[in-house]
Amino acid sequence: MKNSLEFVLFSRHPLTESMARRQIDTLVNFDGGIVCPDKWGTFEPLKTPFDAGDMSIPFKKLSEPQGNFFYRKGRPIQVQGEIWNRTLPPTSRFPSPLFANYWTGRFEGKWADRVGLQRVQKCVQQMFQASGADFGFLTTEVDKKAKNTNAGSYSYQGMNLEEGVPGLYWFNLFSNGLAQWLGVDPFPRELAETTCSDESGMSIMFGASPGRCRDIDVLQKQRAAIEWLGSERFFDIRSPGRKLHSPNWERIPVPNVPSSA
Repeated sequence: MKNSLEFVLFSRHPLTESMARRQIDTLVNFDGGIVCPDKWGTFEPLKTPFDAGDMSIPFKKLSEPQGNFFYRKGRPIQVQGEIWNRTLPPTSRFPSPLFANYWTGRFEGKWADRVGLQRVQKCVQQMFQASGADFGFLTTEVDKKAKNTNAGSYSYQGMNLEEGVPGLYWFNLFSNGLAQWLGVDPFPRELAETTCSDESGMSIMFGASPGRCRDIDVLQKQRAAIEWLGSERFFDIRSPGRKLHSPNWERIPVPNVPSSA
């Protein structure tokens, strides 16, 4: 997938069958089905046709401990993603991660331009809301790699919201509880565009287009924003091993999932 836009969503909501239904329904029904999958599976390669008329098996598979839902749309691929249920089985010797509901995905760059960036943003916002997520972001693949990988690693680093915020990207989403802990509102207008909603939290966008998210002036504004919010709260690939100041998550309300999501 070329020049992709990538998103990640972190949710504390258990991935019950009801939550699995809500998340997959949101994907299927967004904007008349423009991101509705045509293939799905629980591992690659995806070979099973996706039937939006009968999604009982995907709901069940995703709600199982260590279950997942992989999907894609188009040939060549236009939309691709994964919802991960990282809940451990009851017999496990270890506790499940706090953010066991983890959604990752990609939009092919030319396809995103063709359907419109605002529609892509809205899609991610609806997924964020349906998941009852605390944090999420949308940015280019290049930007994500630059901020969360280094020469010594082959996988993304800093993607554990329980320990600290992974970073700031082109388009960022915060639950009301996390935004309050960070002190996001009021946010310096000269750094980024912000929106607030009692229902879905707060968003911060650095520039009108993700194509500029690696420009020096944008990176400088993001660095200034991180310093303003508290650099000790954000992962930094330049010091990947440093301990971060993370929230006491027990004191931050789990976001509501609106009945209309």
